Amino acid sequence: MNNSGIASSSVQALNRPRPIIAIIGRPNVGKSTLFNRLIGARWAIINDQPGVTRDLIYAEAEWDAYKFTLVDSGGYIPRSNDAITTAVRAQAEQAIEEADIVILLGDITTGPTDIDREVAQLLLQQKCPSMLAVNKVDEPERGAFLHEFYHLGLGEPVPVSAASGRLSGDFLAYLTKRFAALFQAEHEEVDNAVKVVLAGRPNVGKSTLINRLAGHRISIVHDQPGTTRDTTQIRLAWKEQEFILMDTAGLRRRAKIQDPIEYYSGLRASSSIDRADVGIALIDASEGVTIQDIRIINQVIEAGCGLVIAVNKWDLAANFGNSSLEFSQNFFHKYPFLKDFPLIFISGLTGKRVFKCLENVAKVYANYTNRIATGPLNRLVESLSANAPPAQGGREIKLLYATQHTASPPTFVFFSNYPDLVSNSYKRFLEKNLRANFDLHGTPIRMVWRKRRA
Repeated sequence: MNNSGIASSSVQALNRPRPIIAIIGRPNVGKSTLFNRLIGARWAIINDQPGVTRDLIYAEAEWDAYKFTLVDSGGYIPRSNDAITTAVRAQAEQAIEEADIVILLGDITTGPTDIDREVAQLLLQQKCPSMLAVNKVDEPERGAFLHEFYHLGLGEPVPVSAASGRLSGDFLAYLTKRFAALFQAEHEEVDNAVKVVLAGRPNVGKSTLINRLAGHRISIVHDQPGTTRDTTQIRLAWKEQEFILMDTAGLRRRAKIQDPIEYYSGLRASSSIDRADVGIALIDASEGVTIQDIRIINQVIEAGCGLVIAVNKWDLAANFGNSSLEFSQNFFHKYPFLKDFPLIFISGLTGKRVFKCLENVAKVYANYTNRIATGPLNRLVESLSANAPPAQGGREIKLLYATQHTASPPTFVFFSNYPDLVSNSYKRFLEKNLRANFDLHGTPIRMVWRKRRA
């Protein structure tokens, strides 16, 4: 990628050993419902309003020891001058190019349409392995109309009801049998990829950044806020470390959300934060730091994720006369509790310094998963004995010993004769000393207090 700030060999999208199966079709035939049914979770947003799904959504699924990657796409409309509809169509065509198998999904309640015919012709011209599935066959009687789909030229139409799950087992059996050569049963593997969520307000540049890192368009980029609705995933490798990057919908205050689709998009984004190991919180350099930016940063920390703060659109900073040093000084002066987290300056649009995102995520993840031996930890506790917690109500509080209970994030158990009387200021003092003595930059620290007799 030219002018990306990343050497072409340093970041690569990974091809998985399992086949990629893309679900394609016109709007509102039930692609997202079928996608959710097959992966066994409500991942893609479902709504009767056409055009709800926009970005490509990837998820891994398994059936009868067969594993595959499933791709949900937006509704395919062959001809439209609308910018977002055009981008959705380009995404669907990209999914067709990437896929090992394409499922064209029709709707039994409407019968085959002109758009179905055009998409079928596209698949036949490109000679990609494909099959025809017909959705909304909720009752056996509806199967009588399947013959109408034969003339699309994609072979036997396979009935399914994504909403109820009816015939979904038969559907999967047909899929895995017809394309048996593309499937392989796999042994369970440990996935060591770092799960990274991109979080931020609408239009801060999350999709531009993930597209830049991926090397091609994964998420639709548009200056209209709210373009990204579902959580989009891409797997990358950088310096022998694998990452799963999750692009999320922009997060606004719930009081400002009226559109139900935006509401559910926000829930998906919050769920992605909860699943992540590390969050990249993006700030728009052209707008400065807002209250909502800090809310999102706090949400990442409170979810127990490692954190990298990235000031995006830094290519515009010259317009405002800002230097990164001046920005950093002002930022940490106003938000001193964030000094323990890396602050970087990038441009997803030009690619400048975007490699710093993965570099810092890798460092933060190492600290996030770090385990500190009990010996060094208790030597620190002993060295702090001269600064014991202040007495409360005439009772002398003693810090006896400590151990690290878990990592991801680092969680420490401190034992004291009066744990309930330890003040918050002393807990902050302990955290400061933990960070000063052990490399915990970029990760939240959790402390648990237990009672022991002195």
